[in-house]
Amino acid sequence: MNITDSIFYAGVNDHDIDLFEGQYDVPNGMAYNSYVIMDRKTAVMDTVDKRFFHQWLDNVQNILDGKKPDYLIVQHMEPDHSANIYDFMKTYPECTVVSSVKAFAMMENFFGEGFEDRRIVAGEGDTLSLGEHTLAFVAAPMVHWP
Repeated sequence: MNITDSIFYAGVNDHDIDLFEGQYDVPNGMAYNSYVIMDRKTAVMDTVDKRFFHQWLDNVQNILDGKKPDYLIVQHMEPDHSANIYDFMKTYPECTVVSSVKAFAMMENFFGEGFEDRRIVAGEGDTLSLGEHTLAFVAAPMVHWP
C-alpha cells in the first residue's frame, strides 16, 4: 500500500489474536505496522510479530523490488515491533540497524547479537538523512502504556 510516492506500508494484519498485550480485547484483530521509505537510502521501519515473518518479508521485498535496504529502524523492543530483527539482519547482512542504546542491550539479551559492527545508536534529537527524508529520533518511554 502506498502512503506517499516514497513511503509504503509493509505491515500485516493478525485476525487470530484476541488480546493485545495479553489483556486488551481486540475483536477485530491487530495490525502490525511496518513501513519502507524509498529514498537515496532506504529504511525499513520496524518488523512485526514473529508468526508473520514470511508474509512481512514478502511485503518488504515486493516494495524493495530487488533493492537492498540500507537501514532497519527499530523504534522499540516490544515483540510486535521487534521479533524479526535477527532474521531480517540475516537476510540482509549489509543492512545497518538504527535504534537506542537500551534497545541494542535488549537485542543482545533477546538474540545474542547487538549488531556492533553494523549499528547506529540514535539518541534524543538525533537525525538520519535518507536523502529527501530526514528521520528525527525522539525518546518516548512506555509508549504502549497509559
